[in-house]
Amino acid sequence: MPLEVFQAPATLREQLIEFQSRQQCYPFTELDQLKEELAGYVGIYLLYYRGQLPLYSSIRTANQHSCCMPIYIGKAENPGKRTGKGSVAGGLIGRLREHRSSIRQVNNLDIADFDFTVVAMAVDLVAWGEAVLIRHFQPVWCSIISGFGIHAPGKGRGAQMRSMWDEIHPGRSFAVQLPANPVTIESLQPQVAQHCQNLAVRLGCPMEER
Repeated sequence: MPLEVFQAPATLREQLIEFQSRQQCYPFTELDQLKEELAGYVGIYLLYYRGQLPLYSSIRTANQHSCCMPIYIGKAENPGKRTGKGSVAGGLIGRLREHRSSIRQVNNLDIADFDFTVVAMAVDLVAWGEAVLIRHFQPVWCSIISGFGIHAPGKGRGAQMRSMWDEIHPGRSFAVQLPANPVTIESLQPQVAQHCQNLAVRLGCPMEER
């Protein structure tokens, strides 16, 4: 007999998406000024790109007036906590600082071209909330170009191939010594462009002229 599966009510997913849409969008360059506001919270964060890299031209267009199409969604959680606020080590501010460091290390991205929003949540909801928002927004760095959120490979894994993200955004210190990944910006361009065009239609973002 098949097991009965508990599903979160669709209205709860819709409430999360609507709640996220009401959160303020901040320039990534202002992260340090916001550390007091973000300290102690866990939750989800969304990164938005507005730069000139041709691979992401559709994302730049989508975000020209507002934070509409995230390029990445991640989570910051602390299993020891039961509420959104408290004495959390790292949390949202810690994870965002890690990502800021990654972007600063590469040679074809600029932190000044990024914005972010956060969704502070009770820790029990964070993993669920991240999954809901990733399914809804299907960000390129979560669905097509993987590897942005990884850390340096552990002992014995130093011969693994560079992630797709590190291959097209070279510069992170731990990835430089890894074997090359055969992926290229040129090979990714059609897939990324079509993916973003479809997303722009569904999300109601500004679109590039084709």
